Amino acid sequence: MEETRPSFELSPDSLRRRTDPTRLPFQTTAGLPPPAAIIGQERAHEAIDLALNLPDGRYNLYVAGQPGTGRTNATLALVHAVANERRPEHDWVYVYNFEQPEEPLALELPAGRGRTFAHDVELYITACRRELRRAFSSDVYTQRRSEMLGESLARREQLLDALQSEARALGFIVRGTPSGFVIDPLVFPPDDAPPVPMTQEAYDALPEEQQQQIIAKHTKVESAVGRILPTVRAIEEEARGVARTLDRDVADNAVRHLSELIAASNAAYPPILEYLKRLRADVVAHARTLRGAPSEGGDDSTNETPTHDAGPPDSDGLPMDDDLHDPPTVRSLLRRYGVNVMVSRPRDAAAPVVEDTNPTYANLMGRIDLGIREGLTFTDHMMLKPGAMHKAVGGFLVLQAHDVLTQPRSWDAVKRMVRFGRIELENGSQSGGATPGATIRPQPIRADVKVIMIGDPQTYSELAELDPEFRQSFKVRADFDSEMPRKEDGERAYAQLAGEAARSIGYPEFTSEAVALVIEEGSRWADDQERLSAQFDDVRDLCVEASFFARRDGDALTRSRHVAAAIRARDRRASMVPEKMEQEILRHEVLVSTQGTAVGQINGLSVRETQGYPFGLPTRITATVSPGLAGVVTVDRESDLSGPLHTKGVLTLAGYLAGRFAEDFPLSLSASLNFEQVYGGVDGDSASSAELYALLSALASVPIRQSLAVTGSVNQRGEAQVIGGVNDKIEGFFRVCQQRGLTGEQGVIIPRVNAHNLMLRDEVIEAVRAHQFHIYGVNTIEEGIYLLTGIPFGTKTSDGRYLEGTIAARVLQRLRHFSDLVRHYAGPYDAGGPQA
Repeated sequence: MEETRPSFELSPDSLRRRTDPTRLPFQTTAGLPPPAAIIGQERAHEAIDLALNLPDGRYNLYVAGQPGTGRTNATLALVHAVANERRPEHDWVYVYNFEQPEEPLALELPAGRGRTFAHDVELYITACRRELRRAFSSDVYTQRRSEMLGESLARREQLLDALQSEARALGFIVRGTPSGFVIDPLVFPPDDAPPVPMTQEAYDALPEEQQQQIIAKHTKVESAVGRILPTVRAIEEEARGVARTLDRDVADNAVRHLSELIAASNAAYPPILEYLKRLRADVVAHARTLRGAPSEGGDDSTNETPTHDAGPPDSDGLPMDDDLHDPPTVRSLLRRYGVNVMVSRPRDAAAPVVEDTNPTYANLMGRIDLGIREGLTFTDHMMLKPGAMHKAVGGFLVLQAHDVLTQPRSWDAVKRMVRFGRIELENGSQSGGATPGATIRPQPIRADVKVIMIGDPQTYSELAELDPEFRQSFKVRADFDSEMPRKEDGERAYAQLAGEAARSIGYPEFTSEAVALVIEEGSRWADDQERLSAQFDDVRDLCVEASFFARRDGDALTRSRHVAAAIRARDRRASMVPEKMEQEILRHEVLVSTQGTAVGQINGLSVRETQGYPFGLPTRITATVSPGLAGVVTVDRESDLSGPLHTKGVLTLAGYLAGRFAEDFPLSLSASLNFEQVYGGVDGDSASSAELYALLSALASVPIRQSLAVTGSVNQRGEAQVIGGVNDKIEGFFRVCQQRGLTGEQGVIIPRVNAHNLMLRDEVIEAVRAHQFHIYGVNTIEEGIYLLTGIPFGTKTSDGRYLEGTIAARVLQRLRHFSDLVRHYAGPYDAGGPQA
């Protein structure tokens, strides 16, 4: 006759929540739309919406969630949706600072005007050069210059001619060079040929008397030069002043109309007008260089040239510098007048959304490039390069928190921009690189940027703890849950995701039966019959792999058998380590019994993980008891292998024993618990019920069925509490029993509150249905000990006693005996004071 099952054995139908394919509103996923951007994350959606739409620079956003929950794609979709409703307001350009060249000016313009302004300035400079050439090459200018300089030049020529005549009379010639005067003695040939300068060899060949005569005459010529030269210089400086005034007036008139036109188009922007005013003044000051003519001493000066033979004369005969019309000078001026557009967008464009996937300091902040000129490094405003922050001005900057924090100085850059609301470019020397001779400090750009950082909750907590200002700058946190309710909209999202995954690679669409199995697997990943996993990357991967099996089979649709095949393949790929550990149990290298009975010995269940794949394994737990005062100790804790949660669970056991049995005598117990053949760390309290069962068995001297394994936490009142990983734990013990041979006696005891977490594999459910394996759900330790021993725990009678033969009566008797022994051997004072 079949044994009647206890009422707390779970039925096969309760071990997995099925999805009825006929209730899904489709036959295949072919007609389903793509999934929504954000699925099952209403709380996160609300937080993101608040941060994106609140116009406050402190309300930056941190999106917290585990990888694979769709946090990045969902956030980007929502950000783009908001950005599409906005328009950029400003462009930013850098221009030359005529007053402080080491501090390039940052100019703000309306959106769309940046490149137009740069083009207008370029056309303006080109037109100015054209008009300058035209003005300075005209007959009017030439005639006016000649008239203004004629008298001065004539007086200058008279003085220089008089100097040469006086020198010739003494037998010398005076030549002007860039470095000053050269006075050479002349040699007069006998054939009335023109005199020529005397060579050094000819001078050395002369008698000493003639040499002394030449020296004396040379002194007289030097005196004449010293007498005439100051007057010549004064005349030249006067002429140059007149020429400069004339050239400045002509240049200013030449560019006046062009300057008025470009100023009129920017009349609404005072900073632009101020820059254009200084630009016009600089163009006028450098008119000679810009028109392509030789420059007067860097446009305003000249080397002192004593005679009309000294250096190439201008058209009016005024001496001027050598080689100051070199093309690089023109090029350097054109660079000076260049406009560097850092931020520019069309007026009708959407607000920018910039996702920086490599947020180095330079990529975020921009950089200042360097060049080489005459062997030295140089830089200027045209070598400023924008970073992601510049590109995001007026919009949104999306960053991965881990990437930002692992790059040197990147987090500091983000924090500084958010805190002060500006972007400050730094040159190499300020950012850690040596750049001697090339230092500029560009003016900062106002940063109207909303920063979105995406990371996990742990990173958020660390930032909040280490940086007191973090919460002030990132006031909104959007939490992406790794689970979502298993409701109609969630199941529909799974179906849409399956169809989209298949279509993305051109593989067969899913049937409703296949989608139903994917939904069930999502509940299994969530360890909850009422919820679905929100790890959408994993869901998509499963769908891709299932459709691959369908394609390989030549099937036109992905069916449930293909999903099942993909699930088995995934489990097999990750099961090498679990299988090896199970083989150790099957070969009795690791001692785990699945039949028979033993006192103080029980099969506990634990979850381990390898490469992200969790699996359950049984572990033998043993308990020994003796009289003493040590209390309940664990070998693992004494050997520093026990974590704090496991230690808490063990201490709970002592509280249970004291509260249940030691009401009228002191608890005098030394108990030792051990996870046998476990050499790594032990943590968590999910084995506390198994430890308590072993302890009660040892105290009552009652054997425990080794065909059962136990998982569950317990409190001091003996109530079974929820634990995690229940499916993996059950299946881990089931596999060991299955390989040894199912006897119909084997099974697992779990807390009944974990019943809704069950999403077991079909092979386990079928074994339960065939009475070959059992799943028990208990509410209390009392129910569990009855299953394990076949003996009732016992209840107190009216006189406070337990019924004879029950577990409680046996434990109470044993503990009382231990107390008497301790009192006897410890002495009258060591055991709690003098005795009567």
